[in-house]
Amino acid sequence: MNPIMLYNQQKRLQVGNGKQLIGYAGIFGQELGCTDYGWCQVSLVDQNYITHYIQVDSEDYAEINQRYESLNLQNSESLYLWLEQRSDGSVLNWRLFKSTLTLEQLFPIYQACYDFDSLYQLFELVESLKVIPLRMFAREVLMDKPLMTAFVSIPASKRHHHSFPGGLLMHSLECALMTQQTVESLIDVSRKEKEVAVIAALFHDVGKVKTIGPTQHTSTGRLIDHEQFTLMLLAEPLNTLHEYWKEGAETLQYLLTWTEKQGVCRFVSGNAIKMSDRLSTSASLRSMAFNDKPDYYHFTELNIGSNKHYLNRLN
Repeated sequence: MNPIMLYNQQKRLQVGNGKQLIGYAGIFGQELGCTDYGWCQVSLVDQNYITHYIQVDSEDYAEINQRYESLNLQNSESLYLWLEQRSDGSVLNWRLFKSTLTLEQLFPIYQACYDFDSLYQLFELVESLKVIPLRMFAREVLMDKPLMTAFVSIPASKRHHHSFPGGLLMHSLECALMTQQTVESLIDVSRKEKEVAVIAALFHDVGKVKTIGPTQHTSTGRLIDHEQFTLMLLAEPLNTLHEYWKEGAETLQYLLTWTEKQGVCRFVSGNAIKMSDRLSTSASLRSMAFNDKPDYYHFTELNIGSNKHYLNRLN
């Protein structure tokens, strides 16, 4: 098994144990800053409203400040700091990000996720959207606690691609980011359509929160395909989007539900979503197939149920 997958299965993110911390950032208090001895302090307020003071070196402190200046924080947004610490308390890694979610809303999602970097990329992707109604839509989806705690924690499948805890989030992000890269090269596609396609790719499998549980398919999932839940789960955010941007809401609904069986996609960006989905799936299967093979192996086979897949790689 892939070491990252094994780690994600065995260890959820821990908070308050000296390893990882997340909370409201408070890095610019008067008592904070750098000393003549080459170290600095930052602070964060955790979910229990306890303030933590953490020592960082001057280089990290400068980068944190630089990151803060680039965020352009608005009145409706909160500033968050996540830290990963070594056993001696020194900082191994950090992330500074913004969100309209309160800490009470964000923390259950954080607790449920298996890979913080994927969660961080999710927030970054949402906040990078230039089309304001679409950003409002994505933010509203993030506020749905039952949906999001499942979305960040369950596998994308039980025995197929990304079949590990947190796999759905990882697969969804891969699809969204690959779609984003692809549509950026299409000069005749508008910025609005490009961003709608990215969000459609991000939430194309959101219905799986109803059909896949932590260890097995749900009773619902044994009866109904996950695609049939997509619009139901996103109904309220879609209604809000429809109020502010009717054409965008209709386009998003179309891209979320279009299948190749229906013929040519009416939006060229829809093809990028399908291609990204296939690439992400294929890459995951190849990772599974070659996981326990030496580097000199250039072909192998993967058994999934009664199906046998043959895969090659060029080293």
